Amino acid sequence: MTTAEFDPAQVAEVIGKADIVTPMTIRAAVRVGLFDALADSADTAGSADTAGTLDLDRLTTAVGGHRRAVRVAADHLVHEGLLAGGEEGYSLTALGSLLTRDRSSLGLRDLLDVDTVVGRNEIALVDFDHTLRTGRPASEARSGATLWQELDDADADADVSSFDWEDPGFAAELILDSPVFATASSVLDLGGNTGSLALALLRRWPHLHASVLDFPVFTDRARARAAEAGLAERLTATPGSFFDPLPTGHDVTLLSAILADWDDDDAVAILRRAAEASDRVVVAEVHLTARGRLASETSVAVRLEASMTRPDRTSADVEALLVRAGLAVETAVTDTPDRSLFVARPLGGAA
Repeated sequence: MTTAEFDPAQVAEVIGKADIVTPMTIRAAVRVGLFDALADSADTAGSADTAGTLDLDRLTTAVGGHRRAVRVAADHLVHEGLLAGGEEGYSLTALGSLLTRDRSSLGLRDLLDVDTVVGRNEIALVDFDHTLRTGRPASEARSGATLWQELDDADADADVSSFDWEDPGFAAELILDSPVFATASSVLDLGGNTGSLALALLRRWPHLHASVLDFPVFTDRARARAAEAGLAERLTATPGSFFDPLPTGHDVTLLSAILADWDDDDAVAILRRAAEASDRVVVAEVHLTARGRLASETSVAVRLEASMTRPDRTSADVEALLVRAGLAVETAVTDTPDRSLFVARPLGGAA
């Protein structure tokens, strides 16, 4: 086939679909604070004529950048509709304002900033070929370790504030309202991140005490959040791995949205550790699907496949893991779309 036989429009369409220039330019602008600099300019502007506008020199100074590179990036963001103006003065558009710190609750900044755990996981998609070859998370392609394993590092310096949920989400009320906590005095939350679910449990059950076990980068934040919430006396946070012997003395061991990150053998090993730690094990697994309003189902499915080892387990699969780990299921809720919840006890434990 000769060059003349190619349809230029089709070639351009393929290039457009594969183009990473705009996604990486937006990420770079988020990281250096370009959108924030323009938002701050709008807040401090002295007149309506210059509100929210910075010329190239002032914008370069505001982000601590290189003048030529900042101009090239800003001009492309103008072209893509996130900024308005030109070298004589740049300003935010409505689209660009979604990426300022004032709109951080939208979650876009976390997704686009590789200093956050969410952003690091997202950028790992550049190694999706690793997932295609192995079925393993793309994040392990460079180092051989998953994102979570990399965080288990004394030198880890990741921003985990994206896990500071006030509402734990994903039908968390199924956990919060579980009667198992009515008679329990303490719960060990394995992989509890920054303590969102544990704190919600403490608010829901005033008699309850909780302990979060996770990597140091998470437990440090969980302790701080407990203090901020006035719950420091009821929540402890301990660095550790759920593959190692766990702290004992708790009535319930909770695993919420944990098992999808692990293959069957590892999941069973985690459940066996949980069974050693308490009389009851509560597994509240999130069943993620590709539905969503912000991206196509196929796009969401790729993200899930690239991020998790077993994103496709059903509630029946989870129950099979519990049985294999030597746990007897006492109660199960499997008719909700987003979560299943199992309360189980170790075989031979108290009925």
